[in-house]
Amino acid sequence: MEPWAGTFSLVDAVPRRLRVAVLGTGSRGAGLAKAFQSSADWELAALCDADPLRAGRLARSLGDVPCFAAIDELLDCVDVDAVAIATSHRALYGTVMTALRAGKHVLVEGLLADSLKRGREMAAEAESEGLVLMAKSAVTFDPAVQRMQKLLDSGTLGEILFIEARRTETGPVQTDRDVFWELSPATLAVLDHVLPGGLEPRTVSAFGGDPLGTGRDCVGHLYFRLSNDAPVHLHINRLSTMKSQRLVIAGTRLTLAWDALGVQERLRLLDPGSFNGQHRTAPYWAGPILLQQDAEEVPVSVLEAETRCLLATELAHCIRGQRKAYALDATGLRVLSVLEAATRSRGLDGQASPADAPTPDPAAQETAGSGHQSTLWST
Repeated sequence: MEPWAGTFSLVDAVPRRLRVAVLGTGSRGAGLAKAFQSSADWELAALCDADPLRAGRLARSLGDVPCFAAIDELLDCVDVDAVAIATSHRALYGTVMTALRAGKHVLVEGLLADSLKRGREMAAEAESEGLVLMAKSAVTFDPAVQRMQKLLDSGTLGEILFIEARRTETGPVQTDRDVFWELSPATLAVLDHVLPGGLEPRTVSAFGGDPLGTGRDCVGHLYFRLSNDAPVHLHINRLSTMKSQRLVIAGTRLTLAWDALGVQERLRLLDPGSFNGQHRTAPYWAGPILLQQDAEEVPVSVLEAETRCLLATELAHCIRGQRKAYALDATGLRVLSVLEAATRSRGLDGQASPADAPTPDPAAQETAGSGHQSTLWST
């Protein structure tokens, strides 16, 4: 029987609520737990964390959800359809593989694994068992990001000239990974989501610095080119006094600017006015129909707090068979391929390193449609 069979009631054909356990009860795990509990598709069945005090506080705030200290104990005691994982970077591989081998669908919010090799092992395990393995950054469900995808798919910007991105944070420096693996994944996931062909760099160059002597890069620059030779530059900084997450995609017609932390205006389309002395022929207001919101869409200017709820809904859609191709999460593997190439480049003092990006499966894409478009935003 296929894994999504049996998720519908035979009595009234109404989908039953799926049961999920959330592993990790830090800020990301707490956000996931609240999203699942508020979803009509899900029942929050259990929490799991090695820190019983932290897990207990979250459990009480959610109505005394059962808590466990280890995934093995949880899976022995509670019947769930899926596991949502928000554990530390080091624990991803063991936790994900344990859940998959127990026959559970898996959601990892953010980075899929701590290496491309392990990510491929996870994907192979999920595919062999017919299970959903989804590595998604919640920010890709931001309405502004969804609108970016539509604008790029429609060719509104023209041919891409360059992409600039910036991600800075404040707070303690991570000791288990460098700034590339800590701050780059969300931005790379957004680029993979909005670019029509996803992330397909041939080579990646990375430059970093460790001014505090922590043993790991705290500041870095990541550079690669798109298939049309347009340059992509990502600046990341863990020592900044200001938190930011911005993206600029410049095209031959229009330039798109996204500010993930903007409250009033998160997404803008700009006409730079001139390029090489010539006025551009497609000003912002030349095609206003392309920028109009459909009645059922959320305005992109409103700061959304529901992205994790949309992520939970997407996972339910995938498990119920509406997105069977998610058994192999190509987005998660493509992000890992860029990060590993960056690590190799750093070891070569910034020399370009090949990116071993996974090749999409045409048969799977033909069955499920676009490999990176959400079922929630298909219009």
